[in-house]
Parts: sequence; structure tokens; C-alpha cells
Amino acid sequence: MIIDIHAHTSTHKMWNLHTEDASIERLQDEACRLEVKKIVVLATYFPFKGTGLCNRDMLERVKGDDLFIVFGSLDVMNNLVGGLKELDELAAADLIRGIKLYPGYQAFSPSDSEVFPVYEIANKYNLPVMFHGGELHHCCPSDDRNRGQYKCKQNPCPINIYQHLSHPDRLRQAVESFPNVKFIVSHLANPYFEALRKLMSEFGNVYTDISGQFVSGNSQENEDTLEYRTFLVKEINKFVEVPNGIERIMFGTDFPIQSYDDSVWLVEHLNLTPVEKANIYCFNAEKVLGQIISD
Repeated sequence: MIIDIHAHTSTHKMWNLHTEDASIERLQDEACRLEVKKIVVLATYFPFKGTGLCNRDMLERVKGDDLFIVFGSLDVMNNLVGGLKELDELAAADLIRGIKLYPGYQAFSPSDSEVFPVYEIANKYNLPVMFHGGELHHCCPSDDRNRGQYKCKQNPCPINIYQHLSHPDRLRQAVESFPNVKFIVSHLANPYFEALRKLMSEFGNVYTDISGQFVSGNSQENEDTLEYRTFLVKEINKFVEVPNGIERIMFGTDFPIQSYDDSVWLVEHLNLTPVEKANIYCFNAEKVLGQIISD
């Protein structure tokens, strides 16, 4: 049994990835092939790129399919008040099961006081809050959308200005202020592994996922090589050594960036017992999502 805590979907053709198809139908096929019981799909708001998949569009896209769980989001930069109102409405209607924030891709820090109402909503409805953690990618508009080529036309590039906002240390005040909220730092905060491990050691309400560690099938710039995979396995094993770490690491893909097969590969190459692997594959996510998902 697998729960994917971190996936994306698109109706557009994918370029330079392991798949050209990131549709809901493709995710359904992957779920059937690998016995994936639930997939968390994330609403997206990328104001620098002028793209995204808003909350209600995502909900409409997966409507009526119990495979999918939606994490809502908002544009903190341009529509904070409206976004907070919508998140509260969607949470009250039990339409979202979590909230995803994008520090760095938007100009805010997770511990800014203006963002605290998001955590108050999460606390009110017992929702986890997920953050993009670690390196930023392509926060600028595509230079050629037909081929997926990115070349920033903004000077200076927002990636260089706001990269520090996705560092785990930026969550410290938020995590401390809302001890009953489960905070998920995505992507193991790659490359800030050690900083995230330190944060997880200090705060038991901080979780992570193994999604988006590399672009599957892309061996350029060490994105997907055996040497790099071996390095990642060592880093993930270090997270297991964090107190109660095995209970706070979750399976995720960042589909269509990292494939399901490669995400499984990472788990299977860890130095874990079958029970510990089951925690990562499924049971940790069940606890975070606040539900039991049976056969």
C-alpha cells in the first residue's frame, strides 16, 4: 500500500521529463499499476511565472474520484485576504485535507506574522501545512513554452533574491508557535538536509517527504545518476536516525518530476525493515492526514 503525499497534475504536455503526460488519467494509471491508494495533489500559485492550478480548478479536476486528496493553497503576495477566506471555506466544507505554501516561489517567509492566519486555519480544522523546501526551480516565465525552455528575463532573477525563504530555518518561529499543527517540509529540503534534520530533532511536529530529489531520467548535471542516488540514500538514512524520524518521513514523488518507480527505488534501497518501509510508504501519511485508508 502506498500513499503519495506530494504530486502535481497538468493538462499541458511535459517537456524534458520522464513523461509527457501529467494528466489525472496518467496518475490513475500509475496508481493502478503500483497499488497507490491515495494521491495528494497540490494546488499551485506561481505569481512570478504567471501560472498555477488554483484551488477550485483542482477540486473540479478530481471531483468524484476518491483516489485523490487535495491540498489547497493561496497567493500570499497578491491575494492574502481573499486566499485566507477561500481556504477557510474549503476547509469548513471538508474539501481540502491540507494546505501547501510556496515560500521562495512567492515573496514571503514561513514565519512572517502575516502568514500566521494560515496556521490558525490549519489548527482550527486539524490540517497539515506543507511547504516547498530547498532549492528553487524555474520561478520565472518560460522563454519557450512549447519546448519547456526557461531563461529568466527578470534582472535580478527572483530565484536568486528569494532562495533563502525556502530554507528550513525560516520555519522555526511558525513551528514553535503552532505546536499542534503538523508541518511538512517537502523534498527533504534538498540541499539543506542537515538544517532540516536539526529542525526535526528540535520539534516533533515537523515532517518531510522524499519527493522531487531529482528529475527522473535526466543524467545531466547529476540529476539522475547512480552516484547521486547513492548519495540521496545515505542522506535519507540520516533522517531515519533523527529521534522518531522513521515516523515522520513520507513517500512522495513530485510527479511528474520524480517518477513513481524512482521514488520506490529510493525507499527500497534504504537500510530499513519491512515495517519501517511500510511507515514511509503509507502509515506516516495516514497519521498526518488524520484518516485510516483501508483496502
